Amino acid sequence: MKKYIYIIVPILLTGCGIYGKYKRPEHITGEHLYGQEISEQADSTTLAALSYNEIFTDPYLQELIETAIKENADIKSLELAVRQAQAGYKASRLAFVPSLTFIPQGGYNINNTPGWSYSLPVALDWEIDLFGRLLNQKRRAGAALQMTQDAREAAQTQIVATVASLYYQLLALDAQLNITDSTTSKWRETVRIMSLMKEAGMMNEVSVSQTQATCYAIEAGVLELKQAINSVEVALCTIIKQPTHHIERGVMTAQVLPTNLQIGVSAQLLANRPDVRQAEHNLEQYYYGENLARAQFYPAISISGTALWNGEFLKSFLGSLTQPIFARGGLRANLEVAMAQHEQAVLQFEQKLIQAGGEVNQALVKCNTARSKHTLRAMQVDALHKAMENTQSLMTNGSATYLEVIYAQQSLLDAQNSQIQDWLDEAQGVVSLYQALGGGTH
Repeated sequence: MKKYIYIIVPILLTGCGIYGKYKRPEHITGEHLYGQEISEQADSTTLAALSYNEIFTDPYLQELIETAIKENADIKSLELAVRQAQAGYKASRLAFVPSLTFIPQGGYNINNTPGWSYSLPVALDWEIDLFGRLLNQKRRAGAALQMTQDAREAAQTQIVATVASLYYQLLALDAQLNITDSTTSKWRETVRIMSLMKEAGMMNEVSVSQTQATCYAIEAGVLELKQAINSVEVALCTIIKQPTHHIERGVMTAQVLPTNLQIGVSAQLLANRPDVRQAEHNLEQYYYGENLARAQFYPAISISGTALWNGEFLKSFLGSLTQPIFARGGLRANLEVAMAQHEQAVLQFEQKLIQAGGEVNQALVKCNTARSKHTLRAMQVDALHKAMENTQSLMTNGSATYLEVIYAQQSLLDAQNSQIQDWLDEAQGVVSLYQALGGGTH
């Protein structure tokens, strides 16, 4: 008996490491991911804590987001994946419970003493998890479940951001179409005036033809904008899983974007961003995979037994210990694979975290830059409005050429389109920042 104790005790002591629970690598802290200057300005408050209805207040946009979350095929597919992972986790927990099998038997005996006979065999199979094989399987399944749930939340964040970005793009295209339509009307009026001036001998044919050509180009731009609007509507209808139709929407000037872009401290990305959590749970899964590969080196201890009742109980139980001997080369190879996968998952987690910090930095800079340009662009548009009006008056009086009128009108149109683009950059910057911080899951 002492001989067996001396064999088992060292095995128990050396197997303690395989029970280790996952801990985040100490060198991964999540600090200073936004860049030094931005990190110094950050505090504990973050946009990610707000629901998407608090960020995107347009009721048409809110309805589109809710429909997309409910109907999007990718989210539905991931919800099914979560259910599968839940079933797998449940199965791993049940592995700790003894397995009982009932096989009732019966029949009529026509030999010797005729009559009915019956029996109820019961088989028992129970693995004792002395070296953590089942425990690590359960923990790995739990990490896989959490990773699948995070993937579903990451998909929702992506859907919210995509719908909001396309919606704002649609509003910007509407605004550009309105301005271009208005500009077209002004150009037509300019052509009419120049035609009259030509008839009066104040303008030549070349000037009128050049102005007409520019007017035609702007009218072609109207058609291009309408095509772009249709493309965005098709994309939105695809996301909300509906046939192509006109998207009900508000107007650009009525949108209210958040003024206080709170990003929180970068370490919060570890808890807030579902794709970062997904990467860490992937790392956790491989951590337990390595533990499981180590556990395979140790004996598997199981108890099996049968009980037969045919009027009285007959019972038998047997314990077994299976120790791998000749398979150690294969087990060693499996362990090396598991260790490499674990190290690879660490690198992927680090890379995902760095990427997340960079995305916050880019979105914040994009948004702030667009806001800074807003005042200057408004002053530019106002100045060009005045220049165009003055130039038209001077041309009527013969003090300005048609080239100066064309240049003034074209400059104004370009500035107005740039002003709309600045607004779109700010709106999409807010969307990107909200997504980069991990918002949109509630």
